[in-house]
Amino acid sequence: MLRDGEKIVEVGEVISTNVFKVSPEQKEILERQSEVKVEKACNEALTKIRERYNQRVNEIQKNNKSQNIE
Repeated sequence: MLRDGEKIVEVGEVISTNVFKVSPEQKEILERQSEVKVEKACNEALTKIRERYNQRVNEIQKNNKSQNIE
């Protein structure tokens, strides 16, 4: 049964993956590793976004200054 907001996506190919049994301890370790990877990726993305934002702000400021001089 679908809940509100859930979608069914139909693809033309079979999706398969290996499934491994893991102990609760292994599951905890894997979840922590996954959290660390996600946090690292987010931090790297935020850094890149800030750099691009600052670069764009500087470009706009330079453009505005050059238009004011002319």
